[in-house]
Amino acid sequence: MPYTPSVSNNGHEPEPRLEPDDPAYAGQAAYTPFFLKYVYDPLVVRFQNRFTWRCPSRAILGLYHGNVSDDHLDVGPGTGWYLNKCRFPSAHPRIALLDVNIDVLSRVSERIARYHPQCVKGNLLKPLPLRRAQFDSVGLVHVLHCLPGSIQDKAQVFDQLAPLLRPKGRLFGSTILSLGVPQTRLSRSQLGYMNKMGIFANEQDSLEDLENALAKRFTNYKLHTRGSIALFSVTV
Repeated sequence: MPYTPSVSNNGHEPEPRLEPDDPAYAGQAAYTPFFLKYVYDPLVVRFQNRFTWRCPSRAILGLYHGNVSDDHLDVGPGTGWYLNKCRFPSAHPRIALLDVNIDVLSRVSERIARYHPQCVKGNLLKPLPLRRAQFDSVGLVHVLHCLPGSIQDKAQVFDQLAPLLRPKGRLFGSTILSLGVPQTRLSRSQLGYMNKMGIFANEQDSLEDLENALAKRFTNYKLHTRGSIALFSVTV
């Protein structure tokens, strides 16, 4: 029987699964139990990060090692590969998982069951069922390129997530860009395919727009690229 986590909405009524006409639907619809268990890690973590986007997953894992805390929220946690590999400051961190897809929450909860994570079902494009100032770190890895709209539109997630951090807390993450970063024939082909399928929505996502969005909101931020991927961290 599949592992099913207890999902909290902090007093809110549970949300139904996204409907196909929801702007966020296509970016998460591919994350089925089969895909999460058997396909995602070999395809995305081991192959695409390294060979398509030219940013090995260990570089993204380094973001965790440099920014993660013992009170951590992971947004769009994928399969939990990074959380499973991450070196937390202590052996008993408090981890919350936020995703709109219950299958993602189930997969990650099972993988890092030793940490007893709290699962929160929420849509980044809507108000989140989380109280302010309760985390010291928030991870946002490989999420922005799946959200609809321009970088300016997607940047609303920074406005949603930053208030969840305590003073001096850190928000960090990664995203695949189309513009302002080097591309190869393979990466351009994959960008075209993923956008055509609706899994990505990043045809106009540029490094310049991402930096402007960060600079507009935070005085203390770091942004660098590796291959086609931007890696960022901010301190609130």
